[in-house]
Amino acid sequence: MRRRAGWLAVGALALAVLSACSSASANPSPSATPEPPSASPSPSPAPSITVDADGRALPGFVTVDSTLPAAQTAPSDLLAQSGPGWSLQTYRPQVETISQIDGVYEGVPATVQVVYLVAPEGQRYQMLELDAETPILIESWSAGETYAYVRQCSPLDCEPAANTQTLDLLTGEIAPVDAIEPALHVGATLPGSVRWWQDSGAEAALQTPHINRTYGRGWQAASVSPNGDYLAVVRTDSPSAFASAGMAIVDAETGVTTDLADLWHEPLECVPFRWRADGALDVSCYDAQRDVSRVFAVGPGADDMKENRSAVATPPQEGPWVEPDFYVSEGVWAGPYTADAQSRRLPAGHQIGLARNAGFEPLTVPDATVGSAHIVAVVNGQVFVKATQANNLALETAWVYNPVGDEWTELGPLPSGGPTRGLLASQGVPASGMTSWVVAP
Repeated sequence: MRRRAGWLAVGALALAVLSACSSASANPSPSATPEPPSASPSPSPAPSITVDADGRALPGFVTVDSTLPAAQTAPSDLLAQSGPGWSLQTYRPQVETISQIDGVYEGVPATVQVVYLVAPEGQRYQMLELDAETPILIESWSAGETYAYVRQCSPLDCEPAANTQTLDLLTGEIAPVDAIEPALHVGATLPGSVRWWQDSGAEAALQTPHINRTYGRGWQAASVSPNGDYLAVVRTDSPSAFASAGMAIVDAETGVTTDLADLWHEPLECVPFRWRADGALDVSCYDAQRDVSRVFAVGPGADDMKENRSAVATPPQEGPWVEPDFYVSEGVWAGPYTADAQSRRLPAGHQIGLARNAGFEPLTVPDATVGSAHIVAVVNGQVFVKATQANNLALETAWVYNPVGDEWTELGPLPSGGPTRGLLASQGVPASGMTSWVVAP
């Protein structure tokens, strides 16, 4: 049964009045002069209004439902107090209807949708309850912002053409994005309310509090430097076979790009490999003329590429390997983990790990029902992980891992009850509890 948080003082007031009357009748005072009756009774406290006309919790209140995790009310200044590593989540529990040869299995439609703000330590605060019939996916948010970038679609069936819009986290109002082409979506969120916008074609844009810069070439975001000052991007069209091409580094403050094609004129096909603490980027390049893979270092504002002959960007023939997709701390990276050459032939992303101390180690989410995991962000040396259930790839949970203390904290649990815990969902019918999750850089 669903109810709303909100309390009335009427019952407590009645008990106090009854208690006072009982005490007066038990101990009458013969010298007391009775008070004359008042001209009008004292007004009763007005009940608190906690829901809107559609029965949804108003901002400042919490939706209590068996399909939702527990949450606290959000103080009015909570967004201003948020920082890197805080995250926004949407929950919209439902189970899809499926058609099979033996008939149609009716799912369970969503009846509630909420937006939570979650601290890195796990405290969860409700920001909004939204209309459950209009699914919302959060695409981007930065700490301190009172709005988020969202798309109105379900994670189980989201049209690529669905426009990105802004969601006011204080009122729930949805509005178009200013100064950005409707076809573009957020490809990367950098510190300081900096965003890289892209589409599947040949357009891209950098949006900062100071400038909006567009790019005619189809660059796609790949990875962000440890301090957030630079962004590695790759081309969506095929690089030339006669010149080094395929990726560039964007200065997040000025928007200036350093195209590797301008730094190395022999034919190379390059992709980002790993960032260093000083903001330099190691890139892995295939040299078709020599039929070898080479590693080059490109520093911020570099005029050339320097080969790093001691670095190896390819997995070993035997033994474990971690793709260093995320910089964690000095000498430590995180990414997909594979235990041996055979597992590297399988689709990537099922397991994650750390590369440190010249070794590779797996990270295991402390939930026996998890089937696979992938890293969504690394902030302040902590690894934020999204995990899917082994028996239902659509059901996701959110976690943060602290390598220093080897500690896991669950930030987004499965619904504690309801249809997503039922037979259909347990047999793999697409279902959703947490529907989106973004972490502030």
